[in-house]
Amino acid sequence: MITRVPIRLALIVLVAAVSLARAEGLGELLGGVAVNARFDVPVRADVRITRGTTTSSAVVLGRGRVVYFEVKDGVRALMHPGKAVIESGGHAAPAVMGLALPGTDLLLEDLAVFTASMLRTPLVSDDSPAGVVVTGEPAYPSAYALLVYTIDRDRHAIVRTQYYQATTSNLVKIRRDGPLSQLDGHWRPGEVTVENLPDGTSTQLRLAWRAAPDASASLFAPAGLRGPSHVEWPPDS
Repeated sequence: MITRVPIRLALIVLVAAVSLARAEGLGELLGGVAVNARFDVPVRADVRITRGTTTSSAVVLGRGRVVYFEVKDGVRALMHPGKAVIESGGHAAPAVMGLALPGTDLLLEDLAVFTASMLRTPLVSDDSPAGVVVTGEPAYPSAYALLVYTIDRDRHAIVRTQYYQATTSNLVKIRRDGPLSQLDGHWRPGEVTVENLPDGTSTQLRLAWRAAPDASASLFAPAGLRGPSHVEWPPDS
């Protein structure tokens, strides 16, 4: 009896902890995901993009809710939630909705930072050990009709995204993020894989994250897209 009491108490505490975690409301959950997704301090990821037999190098820089993305000798873009601008002829120009990243299965908007208001009317469609599944129509201008996120509740990180276009029954892409690692208290994916279902293709991004305290503030403003790039590239890129 003496040995069973602590075990029984431990089980009660465990059940209570699980119940408390699951009691987290949808608003709190999405708020936590938004906090995890944002960049409290500037960070950088050196990216290797692979699609079929083609590879290319890219850089992602994040600060706050702003993402700067550049493909070596290719597209340069700046993403805010709900809008994006690209470099065009040495100037910054609004990106066309649904603009694809050349040679990949991603759209520019796929790289935007998640916010708690990303979905118009979010609903929980499943809650299991695999994650919380949240479904909703994009609240921002979007090329998608429906987004379905699978969220790691403990880490407040999106680990799977389903993209629907034109109608809410037309699944066109599946994205998987992982493995996750921490940087400055935020969970970041070391790999992103996007499957394009209609085309039967897939794109893989391998990301090496690091702090970037010296990242120029101009990179996170449209003016930074004017003129040549000032991003420094690793020797092996």
